[in-house]
Parts: sequence; C-alpha cells; structure tokens
Amino acid sequence: MSSITAAASAAWPSYEVTENRLQALFEPKLVAVIGATERPGAPAGVAFRNLIEAGFGMNAVPVHPAAKTVFGIPAVSSLADYKGTIDCAIIGISADKVTQALADAAAAGARAAVVLASGFAETGADGRRLQQEFVETARRLNMAVCGPNCMGLSNIAKGIPLFSAESWKSAPKGRLAILSHSGSGVISLATSGRLGISQMVSAGNSAVCDMAEYLEYLAEDEATGAAALFMESIRDPRAFSRAMERMHQSGKPVVAMRVGRSASGAAASAAHTGSLVSSDDAFLEFFRQTGVIVADDMDELIEISNLMSTLRRRPAKPGVGLINVSGGEIAHACDIAESLGLGFAKLDPSTAENLRSILPGFATVSNPLDATGAVFADPTLYPRCLSALAADPGIGILAVVQDAPTGLSDEGASNYALIAQQVADFSAGNDIPTVFISNLSSGLHPTARAPLEQSGVPSLNGTRAALKAVLAATKLAMPRAPLSQKQPRPLLQWVERLKTGVPLSEYETKQFLAAHGIAVTREVIATSAEEAAREATAIGFPVVLKVSSWDLPHKTEVGGVVLNLRSAEEVQSAYHRIMASVSRHAPDAAVEGILVQEMAGDKVEAIVGLARHDPFGLAVVVGSGGVLVELLQDVALSLPPLDLSAARAQIGKTRLATLLAGYRGSARADEEALADLLVKVSDIAQAYEGLIAGLDLNPVAVMASGQGVRVLDALLFPAEAGQEEGE
Repeated sequence: MSSITAAASAAWPSYEVTENRLQALFEPKLVAVIGATERPGAPAGVAFRNLIEAGFGMNAVPVHPAAKTVFGIPAVSSLADYKGTIDCAIIGISADKVTQALADAAAAGARAAVVLASGFAETGADGRRLQQEFVETARRLNMAVCGPNCMGLSNIAKGIPLFSAESWKSAPKGRLAILSHSGSGVISLATSGRLGISQMVSAGNSAVCDMAEYLEYLAEDEATGAAALFMESIRDPRAFSRAMERMHQSGKPVVAMRVGRSASGAAASAAHTGSLVSSDDAFLEFFRQTGVIVADDMDELIEISNLMSTLRRRPAKPGVGLINVSGGEIAHACDIAESLGLGFAKLDPSTAENLRSILPGFATVSNPLDATGAVFADPTLYPRCLSALAADPGIGILAVVQDAPTGLSDEGASNYALIAQQVADFSAGNDIPTVFISNLSSGLHPTARAPLEQSGVPSLNGTRAALKAVLAATKLAMPRAPLSQKQPRPLLQWVERLKTGVPLSEYETKQFLAAHGIAVTREVIATSAEEAAREATAIGFPVVLKVSSWDLPHKTEVGGVVLNLRSAEEVQSAYHRIMASVSRHAPDAAVEGILVQEMAGDKVEAIVGLARHDPFGLAVVVGSGGVLVELLQDVALSLPPLDLSAARAQIGKTRLATLLAGYRGSARADEEALADLLVKVSDIAQAYEGLIAGLDLNPVAVMASGQGVRVLDALLFPAEAGQEEGE
C-alpha cells in the first residue's frame, strides 16, 4: 500500500539533504544491494537483476548472509566485509533491520539509500517507531533516503535502475521526470506509451526525502525538462515552495495530480469558516501560488505532462488559435474550452481579411477556424491558413484539432495523414508552438501520427485533457507575480492572552480586532437592564442586544440575540428575556453580561475568517455572509500572505462580488475596504500562526462605497494552550 497519508503521523525531520547526497541517489557509481537474492519475486533480487541487465553489474555489490554469488556475481555476507567504498545502498530486508543496515551502508561510504521494505508508519504505532528510528539515523548520517515502502527510483536518462520492478525497461527516454508516492502510479505513467521519461521515483512513505528534495535536484538535472507528480500530500510547504522557485528559474514546468481529495473533506476547525471550504481548496490555492499545474485525473496528468515536456518553446503570448475542418467538431471543442475557462484570441482585422482571401466564399472566418473540406481538394489551403493564424498578433500557440481514428484503413487515413504532414512541415519552419489534438482518447492512426513524431510536434489525445494542457501552456506566457515578503509582528499582550487557550468572547475578539486596525461596532457590556438602557441611549437607537459568553459561540441557539431595539423600554425588556432564555438553555454557561451594540444601516453582508488547513496553516476565507452562509456556500480561500491585489482577486471568485458591484440598481459597496480587511486578517494569520485555531467574522457589514466595513459579530478560537507552531 501507499504511503504518505498513512504515514502522516510519523515525525519527519526538517533538515536539508545536500545536493551531492541526492546525486549519489540518482547517479551512484557503486551500489550495494542488501538482501540481494535469486529468489523469484523478491524486491531486492529484482532490483539487483535490473542493475545487471542495465550493464551495471560490475558496479553492484550483492550483500547476502549465506550466498557466495547472486546471479553469478560474488557476494559479501555484510558490508563490514566489503573493502571498497559504495555511493548508495538498496536495502531490501525486513523493517526491523533497516536502521542497522543504514548505519552499515554509511560506514562503507554510502551517502544515499533506497529502502524497499514495508512495515513502517503505514502499519501503525510499532511501524511509526521503526520509521522514526531509521529517520533519526539517516539524519545523523546526513544520508538521502528514498522510501521506505517504495519501489525505488530509476535514472532512465543514464540507465541506472535502483528499482524493484522490471517495468523500468518499458519506460522510453524523454524529458519528463515522474515523482510518485504510489509505486503503481509511477509504473502506470512511465509505461503509458505517451511519455518520454528522464527520471522515475517511487517515493513511498517519503520519510527522509520527499517531493521538495527531489524537485531541488531535478531543477539542475540536464536530462529533465518538466516534472509530473502523483502525490498524496505535502510534507513541508515552505520547502516545496523553495523547490518550485528553483524549477521556475530553470524553466521547468511541474504538473501535479493529488489523490485522496475526497477523503480530505471539510476542515476539522472550530471556526465556522472551516466548514465552508475543504482541504482540497487549500491545496489548489497552494498550487496556484507556487505555480504548479493541476491535473484532475490520470488522463489529464499524462496529456499535460506530455505537452510540458515536449513543447519546444514557450508561447510568447497567451492567445490560442484553433483550426479544424469540421464545424461540428469546432463546436465540440468550444463547449469543452468554455467549461475549462479557455478562451480563443479574437482575430486581428488583417488576419481575418487574409483568411477570407484564402478560403472559399462559403467559409466563416473566425477563431476557432473551420478551414472546411476544401483543404482536401486544394493542398495549399491548410498551410496558408496555419501561416495566417500564426502571424496574428494575438495568437501565441496554435492548436490543430483533427481526428484520424485508429480503426481507419491506411487509404482512409491518407487525407488526415496529409494534414498531419502539413502541420509537421509548418512547425519545422515556424517559431509559434503548435499542438496536434485528437478528440478521441484512443489517439491517431499510425500514418497520421508518424510525421508528427518525426518532426517533434506534440500530439495530444482526448479533447478535455488536451485543451486543459493547452490552457496550461498559455499560462507559461504569463509572468508570475511575486509573493509578498511582509512578515507582520504580533502584539505581546495578545500573544499572552492567546497562549492561555481560553476562547475569546465576541467583545474580547472585537477588542483584539480593533487593536489590529479593524473597524468594529460601537458596543458596551452591561450587567443590568438599567445599565443596558443607559448605554443604548448613549450609543443611539436602534441597537442590538447579545449575550456575552465565551461558552456560547452560537448565541441565537439559546435565544441570546435581539435585534432592532428602538427605545430604552424595549432594551430593558429584551435584557430580561435574553437572561431568562440563556439560563434555561445553557444554565452552566459563564455569562459576563449583555452586549449593547449599534446596528449598522444599509449594507452588504460578508463572511471573513481564518480556518486551519494543514499542512498550510491558517487560510483566509471570504464570501457571502449573514444567516444564509450555509445555504449559499459562496466562499473563496487564499493562503497568506495577501496583498490588496490578491485580496481583490479572491473577492472576485465569489458571487459576493456581484452584490458589492451594485446588484440590480443598488448602490456600490466598499469592495476596496473589504479587500483591505482581508489583508489585515492575512497579517493576523501570519503574526499569530500557531496561536489561533480559527477566526469567524460574520457578518461583516460592507457599507456604501467609501464608507468602509464594520465587523458586526466575531469569534476567535485560540489554539490549545501550549500548542504553538511546530509542536
């Protein structure tokens, strides 16, 4: 079984594996195979035989306690008996012997190891203890370790298989590195017949090295042009972010498919906002921030990875031009493109005029372009259409959508093969990136596929997966916005208060917010009906009365809220009703009094909050607020840090943005003030990370444009006492 999800509770050391250790893992000169055997099916035996068949036999040392030879190569009973120096060890013995084997390998000079064995953190408490032991040993020895509970890795580019399955031999060479927490996943991708591979890694439990460390290495690997990740989780978001920056600097795209998304479900958070967004939302936002291209399934992962690793040049512009010879298929492509958010460039007038001079009079000139069946009668039409689209100032990538089903006879496929040849010839003489797409996932007839393969034109299968790959390619033309480097500082008095772990009442939460520059309602705590009436008069009617208690986060459920009180008499009566209702429904609640609060005027109601989504920490949530929060489920999530631009973009992902803009003739609301509030909440998340479990601001009154926002209700949930960041 895999791997990192089951192993999540095992401790991972935070230390840096230096590049030369990873080089010993990917490019060892001498490898010891501990547990090498001729027993059929034994992982270490398969790994040793793979090394022999790869021509690496003279550089591989079998270690077996009794055998004199393994597959004809002299064995040693232990590494203590070996007189040379090894670079890497493949460890294929039982879990309880791995820690000692690591130490023996290090003593023999190894700087890296592959641990094939299962029986570690994926099996329970005893396995977690064993894993922790060998992780601590690896840390002390500063060894790079792949695994445990893995199949190993294979340097396809240089023919070095440290891999315990024979399938590495079926992986064709290419420019794509595959990193997978699943052994089956890496085999499926590498042997799909759709991808050319440089490196393949079955990472297993990733107890020492994980995706971040491997990406750091691949960023400098000359054989690799892109990476595909089949992943379950992220161990260290900061390390992963750093690794992604190195991949971006090297011009190497990263495509990821994360499994286990449905099992993640909603966040287990004390804050209401935590139930409105899922852990998958947090992963998607993290991938967006770090520039990871997301695939939803294996087909998308294959097609996007195919394009990212074979595209000879990046688009200079994000605009897409699409051409086909069928109006029906163009309509189909447009339907799929719209569902993906992929738009097509509007043709420049000069391009349109040029195309009208090329195509017959019955053709409709637009983008996507139906070149019509006339291209089969006049072989000059299609290349001229391609050249016209390529010259358009708004088009940066060309997508040729043309089916040539595999079931066609060679004669029946000849017309489509001609188009494929014309596209291949065009691509050879033009700089614009060009992609050939089959609507059918079964792919192209061999006679159509051959010229594309010979010329290096990427060929993609399946409309949805292919167009998602094209969409990903367009984003390569867009500059990445740098993340804010601001690091807000907490206020000491609030640090001490939050460390107690005692929940804050609404009144205390608003004091906290006000201390951080966030506008809240005018309000006073009253402990008698008469005091409540006096304070209401001072504030000005109408007012709201609320019970103030950290034991009662949901005040309406105990009759603890009365709205729109317009006189001192109404206030006194409401005071007594609230106290009686709370006493009846929550007799043990600690009540500090009744909150007398101003009522906001005309407003749009929003919800803003912080919800914890590990491994990323606190996420900022915004959406439509008030009593219809659960019904509307209109929220968007971002990960700190946020600046105003990012905050505006986050609001723009919600239907709330339509209300703020002045829905059906209503006045525009102060969206800029709401964006500023999101930035301040993001600052709070950074400053108090580890001290806050969640924050709910609901509703937030967004007043008319220029009049700001005001937090009407708020609750802050501290982390458990003593549970600070890193604990």
